Amino acid sequence: MGDLPGWKAGTYLLLEMGRITRGNLTRDQALDRIARLILDSFDIDAVAILLYEPSSKSAYVVSSVGKQDLLVSPDITLRVDSGSCLMQSALSPYRPIIITKGYKDSVLGILEFSFAAIVPMTLGQEVTGFMLLARQGDVPFFQADPEIIMAVATQAAMIASKAALIESLKQSEERYHMLMENAGDLVFVLDRGGRFLYVNSQSVDMLGYRPEELCGRYFGEFVTPESWATTVASLKNAVRNRKKHIEYSWVIQRKDGHMVKLDVRASLLYQGFELLHHQGIARDTSTEKRLWEEIEKRDKALDVSRTREERMREYLSVADLAQEEERARIARELHDGAIQYLVALRRKLDLLERTLSHNQSHDRSREQAPDDNVQGLLTDMDSLLDETIADLREFARNLRPPVLDDFGFVSACEWLCDQAEREGFRVVFDVTGSVRELPREIEALVFRIVQEGLSNAVKHSGANLIELKLGFEDDLLRIEIRDNGKGFDPPQAAPASLVAAGQMGLVGMFERAELLGASIQISSELGRGTLLSVVVPTGSNSPLRKNA
Repeated sequence: MGDLPGWKAGTYLLLEMGRITRGNLTRDQALDRIARLILDSFDIDAVAILLYEPSSKSAYVVSSVGKQDLLVSPDITLRVDSGSCLMQSALSPYRPIIITKGYKDSVLGILEFSFAAIVPMTLGQEVTGFMLLARQGDVPFFQADPEIIMAVATQAAMIASKAALIESLKQSEERYHMLMENAGDLVFVLDRGGRFLYVNSQSVDMLGYRPEELCGRYFGEFVTPESWATTVASLKNAVRNRKKHIEYSWVIQRKDGHMVKLDVRASLLYQGFELLHHQGIARDTSTEKRLWEEIEKRDKALDVSRTREERMREYLSVADLAQEEERARIARELHDGAIQYLVALRRKLDLLERTLSHNQSHDRSREQAPDDNVQGLLTDMDSLLDETIADLREFARNLRPPVLDDFGFVSACEWLCDQAEREGFRVVFDVTGSVRELPREIEALVFRIVQEGLSNAVKHSGANLIELKLGFEDDLLRIEIRDNGKGFDPPQAAPASLVAAGQMGLVGMFERAELLGASIQISSELGRGTLLSVVVPTGSNSPLRKNA
C-alpha cells in the first residue's frame, strides 16, 4: 500500500476511515487505528496523533507508531509553548508545517528524521489536534501534495469528535441506568400503546415482579379499571394540550394479590404531534403514609412523656416545698413546745436545787446534811437537760434555719459557714456579682445543696480549709465548695450508682439539681481535695419558673 501514489493512497485511507466511523471504537482506539492506516498507506516511517486543549495549551499523545523509530513517546501530555512548531500550526492551521532533520523544537526536541510534517486537525474553526508524519530519505509526498494529508487530518478530527460524543453518551446512559436502578422508587417507561419498555429493579420490592416479567406487557393488566381509566384520560388530555409533565395515581395489584397505591409523576416525549413514550416515577404512598402515622404516633407519645415529666417535676417541686414547710412547722413546734417544756423543767430543777441548799443551811435541827447522792443526781439531771435542750435547738435550726426565712439565702450560707467554723475548720466565704433575692421555690432547694455540700466537707473530707463561693450572674447562680482534704473517687452521677455507693446525701443533691435544671459536677482526686460545682438557672429559663 505504501507504493501507491499519494492521492490514491489518500483516497483509500479516507474510505477506510469512513468504515472506522461506523465501528464501535472509543476515541483513542479510533485514532490509533487511523495512525496505523496512515503508516501503512503512505511511504512514511513514523506517525503520531496528538489531541490539543487550547485552554490549557497542552497536547496529549494518543497514538505514536513507527516502522523503526518513533517521533514522540505515546501516552504523555506535552505543554505547548509559544516557540514550538505545534503552536505555530495552531495559529496558522491552513497548511502543514514542514521541518527537516536537526530542527530543534522546544516541545518535540531535535528531529532525527529527514523530514517531518506538522498537520493541524481542525473541526470548523477550532484546532483539536495535530497529526505528525515523518520520513527518512527522499523528499516525501506530503511536501508536494499537502491537500491529501490536510483532508486526512480533518477527517480524523471529525472521527475523534464523533467517537468522543458516543463515548460520553454511553457514559451518560450508564450513569442514568445506575441512577434508575438505585432509585428508591419504581421507575418505568411506557410506549405509546401503554406497554412497559423499561422497569427498574424496585419492581421486585414494590410489586413482587421482576423487571423482565413486566417489560412488554400492558400496564392495564396490573392496575384497577378505575386507575386505567384515570391514566388514559390524563394522557389524552396531556397530549391534546401538549403537556410535558403529568401526575396520576395507580391502584395496582402485587404479585401476591395485595393492592398498593402508587403516586406517579411522568414526563412525556413527543415525536412531532404524537406521543412517542412516557417515563414515570411511582412512589408507594401507603408505605409513606404508614411511616407518617408512626411518626405522628411517636410524636404524641413523646408529648405525653414530656407532659408527664413536667408534671412530675412540678410535683417534686411542690413536694420539696411542702417538705420545707413541714420542717419549718416541726422546728416551730419543737421551739414553742418541747423546748419550752424542757426549759420550764430546767427552771424547776434550778428552783429545787436552790430550795435544797436553803433548807440545808437553815435547818439547824438536822444533825446530818442531805445525801450526797441526791445532790449528784440533781447535777447529772441538770447537765443532761442542758445537753437535751442544746441538741433540740440545733436540730430545730437544721430543720429550717430561721435565718433563711428572716434574712435570705446569702445570710443562711454565711450561717452555715459559721457552723463549720465552730467545728474547728477554717472557712473562706466569698460572694461576687450583684446579690439579689432568689425566688422562694429556688432558694430552699439551693440552700439544701449548699448545706449538704458543706456537711460532707465537714464530716468526710479530713480538711482544715473549706471555701464557699457564690457568683451571681444575669440569669445564673454559680456555687463552688472546695476543700483541701483527702479527696475520694467520685461515684457516677446516676441515682442507682449513688444509692449503691451509700451516698444518699449526694442522691438528694442531684435530685434537687435536676428539679432546678442545674448542672452539678464533683471533681476529686485522692490526696488533692474535692471541688463541688453547681450552676443554677435563676431567670426565666429555670424549669421551676416555667412551671410556676
